[in-house]
Amino acid sequence: MLWLLPWLSLCAYAGAAIDGGAKVSATARVGTAGCLTTPRACDWLNFNDTAVVSPWVSARPNGQVSARASMDLRLHGAASGHGMEASTQQQPWSLRLRDAWVSARSPHTDLKLGVQRIAWGEAQGISVVDTINPLNLEDPTRLDQRLSVLAASFTAHTETLAFTAIVVPYFVPAALPTIDVDLMADADDLFDERFTGGRQIDLGSLDGRPDVPGDGLSDTAVAARLRWTPSFADFGLSWHAGRDSLPQVAGVVSLLGYQTKSNRVDVGVPLVYPRQHTYGFTTRTALPADVTAWAEAALTMPQRTVAKPLASQLDALETLGVIDTVPRPIPETETQDGQPITRWIVGLERPIGPVRVVGQWLHGLFTERRQADLKDYALVGLRWTITPTVRLDANTATDTDGHMTDVGVTMLHGDHAEITIATTQINGSEDSALGGLRAASNVRTQVSMQF
Repeated sequence: MLWLLPWLSLCAYAGAAIDGGAKVSATARVGTAGCLTTPRACDWLNFNDTAVVSPWVSARPNGQVSARASMDLRLHGAASGHGMEASTQQQPWSLRLRDAWVSARSPHTDLKLGVQRIAWGEAQGISVVDTINPLNLEDPTRLDQRLSVLAASFTAHTETLAFTAIVVPYFVPAALPTIDVDLMADADDLFDERFTGGRQIDLGSLDGRPDVPGDGLSDTAVAARLRWTPSFADFGLSWHAGRDSLPQVAGVVSLLGYQTKSNRVDVGVPLVYPRQHTYGFTTRTALPADVTAWAEAALTMPQRTVAKPLASQLDALETLGVIDTVPRPIPETETQDGQPITRWIVGLERPIGPVRVVGQWLHGLFTERRQADLKDYALVGLRWTITPTVRLDANTATDTDGHMTDVGVTMLHGDHAEITIATTQINGSEDSALGGLRAASNVRTQVSMQF
């Protein structure tokens, strides 16, 4: 909390312009995956947002200095979800900083220090260049959410050119979902027929054990961006060197046990956060007929990662008769090949009366870690302001093998309260990244008020 001290000093500064407020929201969410087609009760889902209190305060002593602090106090509530964080996240509440920064400006420079969100993408929602802040996947249906991080940001600029340098001294991993969604490899991908000799073995789900890097200088992330903003468009070139916030299976695969009756082998693996360099390009421009267009491209140079079991554990399986013989040498499973990965997204936006329509084409989701695995996704969004107090939002994403569709109606009460009734439905094959999120399908009601 030491980085809050400069902000507190500013608040005490005589004559400082101080403003503040808070937002309170509550969400009730029922999972619909499977229970609508089978005779069983639907489960309550918890995305750690059962009740959220979000106070904020800002201070501006003068035109050159400003500060802001905001946080989320989240009451998690009861739920029957499970997943990679289920064993470690049993606390009923949590506190998360969204902003805690101080900014100093001059006519041609801007320095910001503290906890902040740095967004360099131009696309609506998902961005392929927005990699500085770690992913926030607590709600796995919101693929555009990011966590704030402690960072130093310095920008030098003219009227049309700006150069920004970023330093992030501490690594923060992605916030993972607490429900059983598929974000990484299955056990079958790690313990295949090279080990089993073609014999049929029931492999359990991966028991992931994240190995979060320490806070050493070697894990400091750095980034830079050059932005050009002529009258006809907006262009950006960026570079980010750090770690992938989403963990990857790598290291020694542990065989946790063998169940004789079901012929099932339980598998545990360490999860690491691979190093990577990301080079990005963005552009945005206005076209005739009130159309706005944008494009992003990112070239990622990732670290190669492999996983393999211990020979002694395979020897034990041979003794039990689970496998015929232990292969020599022990084969490695390449979970990330270390080859360049190229992702891109293009999009258009146009208002049509009270309706705003957005169409985008995405090549490569962040869960796809090899160039050969990248798929194309069509993303369509619609916001219809039916009346001044009623709004309809509809968004869909599909890769032909799977789809995710979200539809909601929001009713506004004055300028301070909203009630939303919405549903997110996800389906698809096992080969689809979207299909792997089907456990997050839900119907929900959210109420929020601002003060």
